[in-house]
Amino acid sequence: MLRQTLGRFAQRSSSRICPAPARRFYVAPPATFGTDGEKHIFHKLNAGLSPTKLAVTDSSGGCGSMYVVEIEAECFRGLNRVKQTKMVNALLKDELKEMHGMRVLCSVPPKEEA
Repeated sequence: MLRQTLGRFAQRSSSRICPAPARRFYVAPPATFGTDGEKHIFHKLNAGLSPTKLAVTDSSGGCGSMYVVEIEAECFRGLNRVKQTKMVNALLKDELKEMHGMRVLCSVPPKEEA
């Protein structure tokens, strides 16, 4: 009885389940990247902005047309979100021409208490 109920629930809800990309924050490069595009973008942002946290996720299912970039960097301190995003976009200017879109989530590391 329980199996039948769970089975019917799984059949109904499986079509509505959309797996969200895992949030991966790294300062050092991860052991493996999901795609070559993730690796390329990660290394370019890491070299250009020296972030304290950086996560790059190919949200297009691996085809490289859409990315989510979550970045935390000290160089963003004092800048509004538009200017922070423009800094990221400027570094990835050539890559943006080849993709459909990119979601950029910028933040500033918390101040350390002295």
